[in-house]
Amino acid sequence: MSEAAWPPLTEASIRELARSKSYQRGQSYYEQGAVSDIVRRGYTVTAEVEGSRNQHYRSTIEFGDDGVARTDCSCPYDHGGICKHRVAVLLTCIHGPESVRSRPPLSELIADAERETLEELLLERAEARPELVDWIETRLQTRTVAAEGATESSVSIDLESVRRRAEHALPKAGQRGHNDAHAEAQRMAGELDELLDQARLAIEAGDGETALDVLAALTEVLVTNRWAGLLPHDVPDLFETLDELGVLFIEAVLTAQLDPSERSGWEQRLREWDDDTAFKHFMGRSVLGTAADAVMDGWDDDRLQRAIDGEIDHGEFQQDSSGWNATDVIDVRLRILDRQNRIDEYLTLSLAAGADTAHAEKLVETGEIEAAVEYGSEHLSNPESVLSLAQALREHGHTDAAFTVAEQGLTLEEFGKDTLAEWLRDRAASEGEDELALDAAITAFEESPSVSSFETVEELAGEDWETIRADLLDSLRTERPRGRMAARVAEVFIHEGQHDDAIDLADRIGRASVIEPVVKAVIEERPEWVINMCKSQAEPIIEQGKHDSYDTAARWLRRAGEAARVAEKLDEWREYVETMREEHYQKYKLRPMLDDLLEEFSDEEVNTDG
Repeated sequence: MSEAAWPPLTEASIRELARSKSYQRGQSYYEQGAVSDIVRRGYTVTAEVEGSRNQHYRSTIEFGDDGVARTDCSCPYDHGGICKHRVAVLLTCIHGPESVRSRPPLSELIADAERETLEELLLERAEARPELVDWIETRLQTRTVAAEGATESSVSIDLESVRRRAEHALPKAGQRGHNDAHAEAQRMAGELDELLDQARLAIEAGDGETALDVLAALTEVLVTNRWAGLLPHDVPDLFETLDELGVLFIEAVLTAQLDPSERSGWEQRLREWDDDTAFKHFMGRSVLGTAADAVMDGWDDDRLQRAIDGEIDHGEFQQDSSGWNATDVIDVRLRILDRQNRIDEYLTLSLAAGADTAHAEKLVETGEIEAAVEYGSEHLSNPESVLSLAQALREHGHTDAAFTVAEQGLTLEEFGKDTLAEWLRDRAASEGEDELALDAAITAFEESPSVSSFETVEELAGEDWETIRADLLDSLRTERPRGRMAARVAEVFIHEGQHDDAIDLADRIGRASVIEPVVKAVIEERPEWVINMCKSQAEPIIEQGKHDSYDTAARWLRRAGEAARVAEKLDEWREYVETMREEHYQKYKLRPMLDDLLEEFSDEEVNTDG
C-alpha cells in the first residue's frame, strides 16, 4: 500500500467485519460526525470517537495491501465483529478522506533524530515505568540472537535475565477478582511469549542448545512457583502459550546436537516437569510428554528414515508419541528440513505423513504449479486447507490457478466453506471475474447467511438480482438453522420485510436470540403474536423462580405491554401483570419490577389522554 493510496475498502467489506447492528450504529455515528482527530501514519489510522454518555474511545485500524488487517478499540465491546466506533472510522476513511490528517509514521519520525535525543526519550520513559528495563534487556537479547544467527551456529543469552522476566510474568497473589485474574493471565501469556521469542530465534539460527537453555530457565520458574491456582481456566491466550512451550521444546531437542547421554538427561527433565502439579492443574493434560518422546527418537528412527528416503507411500507414516500433540512432531520436522533447505526430503516426508497442505504449498514454492494444483485437487479435503493452497498460489503470482483450486474447493461436501467462498468472492471481483465472484458470493451466503453477505450478493448480481434474491430467500425457508446462524437468518428475513417468515422461524427455533429481533421488528404489524410470544418467554422464568433472570422476564413483559398498546389492549395487559403480581407476591425481587411496569404504562396512558 502506497502512502497516498487507500487499500481496497468498500461499505460491503466493512459490513463483513461487523454485525448488522454494529454497522448500523457505526453508520449513525459517522453521519452524526462523532469521529474526530483522525490521523493516518503509514499503514495505521487512529481516531477518537464520541460514544454514548459523552464517552470517548480510541480506535485503531491497521491496513494491508488487501484491506483491513487488524483493528482495536478502547471500548469494552466483545460480542463478535468490530464495534460501532471502528465502523464509523472506516466509513470516514471512505467518505471523508479529506478529514484524515496524514502524519509521518514513527519510522520516519526517528529516522533523522539524533542518537542522544532518542536515548533521552527512552530513558525518560523507562524511568517513568521501571518494568520496561527488563523488557528492553530481553528485546535487545532477542535482537542479538537474530543477528548472530545469520553468521553463527551458537549464540549467547543472559539466562538470569530470562529467569527474572519469567518470575515477573507470574500472576500477583493480590489479584483476586475474576476480571483482575483474567487480566493477569493475559499479561502472563504476553510476557512469556516474549521469552519464547528468544528460544524461537535461537532455533531459527540453528542453535537448539541455547533454545533449550532458555526454555529450561523459563520452565524451572513455572514448576517451582505456585501460580495455577491464582488464574481462571478460560483464558485461551495462556493455554496457547503453554502449548507453544511444548512445541518449542520439540523443535529445540530435534535441532540440538545431543549425544545419547544428553538425550537421556533431557528426557528425564522433561518428564519430571510434565508431571508437575502446576501444569497438570492448569492444563489438565501433558504439555512436555511429546518433547520427551521426540528427544529419544531424534532423527535415527528407521521408519522415519524410510519416509525421508521416499520408501513409504502417501499417508502411511505416523509419528509414534504418547503426547496429545503428536502431530506437532511432523510439523516440527518439516520446519527443520525447510530451514536446512532439504527440499526433496521435505517433500518425501510430507507425502508419507499425509501433511497434504504443507506438501502442496512446498510444490508451489518450488515452481511446480501444475503438480500443486493436481495434488491439492486429489488430497485436500477440507475448505481450510484448500484456502491455504489458493492463497499460496496467488501470493506466488498464479491467480488463475488459485481461482481454480478455490472453485473446486467450493464443491466439497464439508462445513466451513464460507471463509473460502468469501476469499474467492472478493479476489475474483477485484480481478474482474464477475461471474465467478457472484457464484462465490452466493455460496458464502448459503454457507453463512447474514444481512451483509446478502447485500454483497446484491452488489454483484446486477440485473439478475430479483431472481437470485427469490432463490436465496426460498433456500432460507427450507433450512433449520442452529445457534447464531438462526438469529442471522431472522435478521435477513426482517431486513427484506419477510415478517411472516421471520415469525415462522422464531416459532420453530424458540430461542430468545431469534425471538427478540423478530419481536422488535413486527410489533406494529403483528402485536397479538408479540404479546403471546413475550408472555411465553417471561412465564417460565417467573414460574420457576429464576430470580437472577427476573429482569429478563420484565423486559419481555415490557415488550408485551408495548404490543398491547399498539393493539389497544393495555387494560388486558395490565390485568395480566396485576394477576401475576398477586400470584407471585412473595417473590420480593420480582414484585418491584412488576410495580414499575404497571406505573410506567399507567403514566403513559395518562399522558396520552391528557
